[in-house]
Amino acid sequence: MKKTFPIIFTLIALSIIGILFIQITWLQGLMILAKNQLSDKVNQSAVIVSTEVSKKMNSGLSLRFPKRHQSLGEEYHIHSFEESSIADIYNQTELNTSIKAALNKYGVTDLNYEFAVTDKKGNIEIKSPKFEDAFSDELNTLQVRVSVIPQDIIEPVGPFETIIILVPKVKLHLLHSLQWVIMGAFLFVLIVLAAFFITVRSLFTQKKLNEIKRDFINNMTHELKTPLATISLAVDALKSPKVQGDAKSVEYFSTIIKEENVRMNKHVEVILQAAQLEKKEYKLNKQPVDIHDMLFGVLDSFKLQLDAKPSQIQTNFDADPSEIDADQEYILHVFSNLIDNAIKYSKETIDITITTLTLPAEIQIIIEDKGIGMSADTAKHIFEKFYRAHTGNVHNVKGFGLGMSYVKWVVDIHKGKIKVQSQEGAGTKMIITLPVA
Repeated sequence: MKKTFPIIFTLIALSIIGILFIQITWLQGLMILAKNQLSDKVNQSAVIVSTEVSKKMNSGLSLRFPKRHQSLGEEYHIHSFEESSIADIYNQTELNTSIKAALNKYGVTDLNYEFAVTDKKGNIEIKSPKFEDAFSDELNTLQVRVSVIPQDIIEPVGPFETIIILVPKVKLHLLHSLQWVIMGAFLFVLIVLAAFFITVRSLFTQKKLNEIKRDFINNMTHELKTPLATISLAVDALKSPKVQGDAKSVEYFSTIIKEENVRMNKHVEVILQAAQLEKKEYKLNKQPVDIHDMLFGVLDSFKLQLDAKPSQIQTNFDADPSEIDADQEYILHVFSNLIDNAIKYSKETIDITITTLTLPAEIQIIIEDKGIGMSADTAKHIFEKFYRAHTGNVHNVKGFGLGMSYVKWVVDIHKGKIKVQSQEGAGTKMIITLPVA
């Protein structure tokens, strides 16, 4: 796993970079294609307008009336008869209507555009209000120019009047027109990145689980090997004629065998509980049970361990009523695990306080010790399966890291809540809240 993980990570990362590069390149190409298509449509629309305008223009000489404030004088000669210009036939509104109709014909209905008409010398005759602003921004503007050629000219030799159509901020227009395509591409990239993240997280999780399970196997081997070795030595001692002749020695070694057998049974029970938790196979046999009676019973079961060290057990059973609907066997295991931890993680003196309180429709059980406590990081992971606090490679207290995950599971299936409050060197407080009967 250590060797393959960097390779897998590198390959996935390269795949993601490759996909992103292809997507960006594809979108750039799509933008260029869309711009060319828009340019063609605008150009074709301008050609339609040019053709329409040219039909209305007199291709020959026609009388051009003088501008306002001018008059026909005696000097007016035949050369005053000139070709009509677009400005003589169209005003700004009419030309804009023609351009819009031509664009609609090619399906361009929401285009923001500016336009102008220049004479044969390039001077502007007609222009839209914002034409000059758009014309000055050459980098962000699409420009189309079409000459207006009279239809009856045999050889179209310029110069001619020109219709100019500008599309300002063309990139924004293209992005708007391609928004669903871009959103789809962006969504696809997000999906790929999410898959990459999930894959990497799964690899890290798998790596962590492998380490945890390896520790679990090592712990289980040690925990089962020690009582087996003790039982084997005790059996060998019982075979000795000298021991057989001493009733006290026989009783002593028999007691050792029984205690180690009980110890192994507890280990096996924890492993079976973990298997049950893994399969999620359970059937609750709920019935009214008294919390106080169960707590007293669990404390009695730890009498030998409590007598082995200076102990102080304080009970503040204030809950009234103290009955809940629960599976007694499961809840007993919960209390047993929590009290066992309070004893195992105690200091030189065992100091445990058990409190029960009545809440609205709930009963709260608090098991508090003044033991070694735990760090904030350990408290965060305490309910994870196989998790155990480590100090290097030394385990201060033996175990499988299954008890607290089992406790959490039992509390959850009884619709209750559990939380931990702990501080290193100051002890731990486990708070369980269960619904009342």
